[in-house]
Amino acid sequence: MIHPPQDSASSPIDSRRLTARQSAEYFLNIVRLLDKAVDRDLVTTLTFLSIARANMRVFTTDPARAMRYAAMDAVPPDSERTPVTVYAIAKELGIPYETVRRHAAKLRKEGLCEAVPGGLIIPNSAFLYPGMLEAVSAHWALTQDLVNSAGGSATPPISGDPLGDVSRQVVRLGVNYFLDVLALIGRTLEVDALAALVMRAVSFVNIEQHAYAPEAYPDVPVGPSDGEREPVSVYAVAKTLSLPYETTRRHVRRLMEQGLLEKSGGGVIVPERVSARPQVLAGIGELTARTEAYLARLAELGVRPTGV
Repeated sequence: MIHPPQDSASSPIDSRRLTARQSAEYFLNIVRLLDKAVDRDLVTTLTFLSIARANMRVFTTDPARAMRYAAMDAVPPDSERTPVTVYAIAKELGIPYETVRRHAAKLRKEGLCEAVPGGLIIPNSAFLYPGMLEAVSAHWALTQDLVNSAGGSATPPISGDPLGDVSRQVVRLGVNYFLDVLALIGRTLEVDALAALVMRAVSFVNIEQHAYAPEAYPDVPVGPSDGEREPVSVYAVAKTLSLPYETTRRHVRRLMEQGLLEKSGGGVIVPERVSARPQVLAGIGELTARTEAYLARLAELGVRPTGV
């Protein structure tokens, strides 16, 4: 688990809240990494990722095939990728069909996506250019940091011989985790993928000072009060997510109209009343479960805390 063992008096909700705080930094670091690797606007990047995830889903569910293509230099041929439709990607991201179609067309024009019978694929060549290879290495470092912060308490000891280079399989699992958490936030708050990212960024900055403090607010399931949350500017959110300022401002305004954000001290916060909603608390429980399942999968691949 990301959180340390709690004493018997601690509430299960408290540990879930701590896990949510700590996993948020990893989530947002992946956003920055993907933005740099794909080097496109965020909607195009999300479209790219969702196509790639659908193409490679079999490689995260079939152990034999997964390990055949687990290493940095082991990229599956195009013929083994499962095509996906624009409609399926739009539904997954909660983004209008025409928007996804336009961004998929942009990827096709730039050679990062191809139309094949049955839908779209991200071709083998897109994963072999230097920026993407650097991203695989950078993702490994980010994931090792997450595992180190978890301390290994949620995962069983590894038996058998080391599995060697599994960096590409770890990326696939990381993309699954990222998109699953993004979808979870969207479902919980009933917003689309971009709005979910904005909410995640605002929420993390609001409580960043408490992210790695298990003793912070041990008796308050929803975390700090509104007055103790650090406001964040629209500009800072845009910079964090590499989104255009106007796009970010538009989403922030809409989220304020929905009552999910409010103004505070020259910026915005996710107010305590939102954090206390039953569906949000339930979502935090699901986030904890997904994070711990992800850590368990990483442990199976031999990704353990440094020194273990």
